[in-house]
Amino acid sequence: MVLLTVFLVYPLLDTTRLSFFDYSYLSPEAKKFVGFKNYIELFTGDDNFRSSLGFTLRFTFACITLEFILGLTIALVLKQVVRLGSLIRTISIFPYMIAAIAAGQMWRLLFNYDYGVVNYVLSMLSIKPVNWLGSFSSAFWACVITEIWRSVPFVMLILLSGLQSIPGDIMEAAKVDGANARQGFVRITFPLLLPSITIALIFETIFKLRVFDIIITLTGGGPGKSTTPLGVLIQRNYFQSFEAGYSGAISVVLLVLGGVISLLYLKFIGTENRAAS
Repeated sequence: MVLLTVFLVYPLLDTTRLSFFDYSYLSPEAKKFVGFKNYIELFTGDDNFRSSLGFTLRFTFACITLEFILGLTIALVLKQVVRLGSLIRTISIFPYMIAAIAAGQMWRLLFNYDYGVVNYVLSMLSIKPVNWLGSFSSAFWACVITEIWRSVPFVMLILLSGLQSIPGDIMEAAKVDGANARQGFVRITFPLLLPSITIALIFETIFKLRVFDIIITLTGGGPGKSTTPLGVLIQRNYFQSFEAGYSGAISVVLLVLGGVISLLYLKFIGTENRAAS
């Protein structure tokens, strides 16, 4: 409890307190309580915040959707593999073991317009090279692809663990009753997998909302500010502009956003789980 208070509770409360002040480290003596002024300015007068919020939400939605499709597909395949299952699972988690900064640097080279491997493969398929990191839409998908490559193993492991915990006699009884593969998945496997899906959704949503290291090494938030998530915006306001109060307000908004989405997951999936039961 002492460690949690020092390293989690106190910083959280202090950041929330700072968000109600006009406080710059360049002039700490001019610290002034302004109430909700920072929050009002965020949503009414700060185009950078609205752009970062839009990118963060789109990035989170795209990554989570594709990660769960790929992660569930791979988990279902690996569940059927008996002989090489352990070896394949070990190999598949290698991307998640790589530091996010290293992954961003590696994919920055892969996406290079002139000598990147991605464009080389596209040229072999008679497709024109793509300026992955130099255009707005391509940079967005470059960030999504990089994050998916790194995070799919995490989702796959959680869902695979959930699949392996489902008793085999339930599926056998369903087959005896005449259920086909699709009916067995929709009516038995998926409902029993909901707790694992909830865990993966909450963790991945939090990870995506606060993404920083992959973006800062891959695109630096560019081109322009098109791929600047809220995490990078907080870093720039705090460590470059030294606006402690304003960056604190952005941090609180990010915290509330993650909490609200997590509660919606728990409410919606919990309701579906009870209905399935």
